[in-house]
Amino acid sequence: MDNDNVIRPLILEESANDAEALASALRNAGFAVRYKHIKNSDELQEALDGKTWDLLLAAQQVGDLSAIQALAMVKKSGKDIPCIVNGSEVTDSIIMEHLQAGAAEFVSESAQEHLLFVINREINHLRERRAHRHCKGLYNESEKRNRVLLDSSRDPIAYIHEGMHIYANQSYQDIFGYADIEDLESVPIMDLIAPDQQQNFKDVLRSLSDNEPPEEILEFRAIREDGKEFLANMDFSRASIDGEPCAQVMIHRSGDNKELEKEIQLLKQQDLQTGLFNHQYFMEQTQEAVDRAIRGEDKCALLYLEPDNFTNVKDTLGIAGSDMVLADIANLLKELAPDNAIVARYAGTIFTILLCGSQGDKIEGLAEHIRKNIADKIFDVDSKSVTTTCSIGVTRITETAENAKKLLLQTETACRVAKENQGNQVHVFSLEDELASQEADKRIVTLIKLALKSDRFQLHFQPIASLHAEPGERYEVLIRLLDQDDTIIMPGDFLGAAEHAQLMADIDRWVIKTSAKAILEKRKIGKELQFFIKISPDSLRDTSLLVWISKLLQAARLHGSCFVFEISEQNVLENLTNVKTFANGIQQLQCNLAIDHVGKDSVDLSYLKHIKASYLKIDGSHISNVSSEESQEAIKKIAEAGIKHGFMTIAEHVQDPACLAVLWQHGVNFIQGYYLQQPENGLDYDFTSSD
Repeated sequence: MDNDNVIRPLILEESANDAEALASALRNAGFAVRYKHIKNSDELQEALDGKTWDLLLAAQQVGDLSAIQALAMVKKSGKDIPCIVNGSEVTDSIIMEHLQAGAAEFVSESAQEHLLFVINREINHLRERRAHRHCKGLYNESEKRNRVLLDSSRDPIAYIHEGMHIYANQSYQDIFGYADIEDLESVPIMDLIAPDQQQNFKDVLRSLSDNEPPEEILEFRAIREDGKEFLANMDFSRASIDGEPCAQVMIHRSGDNKELEKEIQLLKQQDLQTGLFNHQYFMEQTQEAVDRAIRGEDKCALLYLEPDNFTNVKDTLGIAGSDMVLADIANLLKELAPDNAIVARYAGTIFTILLCGSQGDKIEGLAEHIRKNIADKIFDVDSKSVTTTCSIGVTRITETAENAKKLLLQTETACRVAKENQGNQVHVFSLEDELASQEADKRIVTLIKLALKSDRFQLHFQPIASLHAEPGERYEVLIRLLDQDDTIIMPGDFLGAAEHAQLMADIDRWVIKTSAKAILEKRKIGKELQFFIKISPDSLRDTSLLVWISKLLQAARLHGSCFVFEISEQNVLENLTNVKTFANGIQQLQCNLAIDHVGKDSVDLSYLKHIKASYLKIDGSHISNVSSEESQEAIKKIAEAGIKHGFMTIAEHVQDPACLAVLWQHGVNFIQGYYLQQPENGLDYDFTSSD
């Protein structure tokens, strides 16, 4: 039998005779039918929990179960099952009601030819979607296998594009003595070759770009990160990675070179503070779970947990104490989660759990068990005790899942719903959550798009004043959105929607361009200003932004030093490669870089050696708690790092003069906050008053 003609419909009809009559019509149309007759919601739920089905053919009403209710159950299952409804009463309002509920079509029960046409169409579309998901899964598997082969190869291998490393496996990192790929990506490959052989090496790369790779292995003297040289036999070939043409370099090491081998690195999968898996590993495992779900091989679910009001814990215990509470929560999650669960510290105070196999169906029970245990636990740190609750979002991974990132957004949405309902609860993501979020975002996105076209944004400015009589007038640039009534909408109420709609890069450009105009206006009256402008992760990934800024500076005849581009510490850590590229680019344009919220979660500043920044902005939590020894120590450490690396330091969120003595004592350079002035639409702050 031709499997292409086999279909497995669920038939929701009042009687078995009606169901068999419909199945018979399908057989007469050339289909081999393996159907299940459904009479009520319990039977429909049992069927959805079991096999894979191709269609739901539903009468408008069967007993207590309406087609609308059946459509909702199919949606909740997350399965890709097109639904066709038939009924005796066919009006525009009834048709629209069912289409809006998710039906593929509403057909008159007497229009059998129409019904068969729609069934054939939907089956073809379903097979195309399944084939697409299958191909996508095969592609992901192929990419994954290729990367695993490269990563596990004992031969050092790197991909080079325009003289820079865009990929290097562990063996390559080890032989050159680099602890992290992030370090290596900022190093031109020419710097790894002995100076007297660099021209020969350059000639080889040039021949590769001309599609004339060398026919033999070439020997070069290579230079490790510590300056030591070793002989490397290099094999060159053309390649591509992520669709980009590049050069592949494979090294066959001369001699044993055991003295070049590095000590074993800490597992890259691990979050060192909590001992849980880290963000990167969790996303990789979640994507693998998505791939399995698409192939119908596994049932998985996600849990997304965030403590409620954790700022109160931090205020009571300080950063070090609150870190101990997070470690305690991590240990509790490890105890409560099944052995095969992937438990991760996703970011900051956020924890995630991936459950697969038979455990995937138990996610809601696990979530409630975790919620209760955290609410009941007393966290003891030194001589203090605190309690907290948590909000938990849950979502299931089904065959219709797009990717890991989309799933995490869904669980984040569910967690947010739990928080908005006073927290300390579990919420399972539903289509209604997505629709509600989409409706709210849709209105905001419409306003944002209108603002981009019609200048319905507004810039506000907050002065940054020197504690040591440094010359110049500096302002932080902040954005506001105007609604139809010219009421100001604050960033916290629209930037999330802008990010989801991928409008942040456009907003950043609007801010930069409008800031340039404001600088030029003040220049007319003899004022020279420097603006601090926040840059989003989307802009960091925008490879055309640096060229755009360069053209803007040239057109406006502005010096790059007018702009200080500001990136949060969290975004620096999560986008280190992009930040390095951006920092190097703006340095060539004579612009400056500031890192914001420094020390918010940790005072580990080791990343600073990778970034060419001019300013460090000390997180406001330390300024608010300046009387605590821990915050004073953090301020001191950041200020000392600034002096050591040549950065200027800025204390943000300064509300009153009480903290000025501490800031002065530790050599902090600038202050910003309501103590000076709240953000305003004008640029009229008297900087002489703060000297």
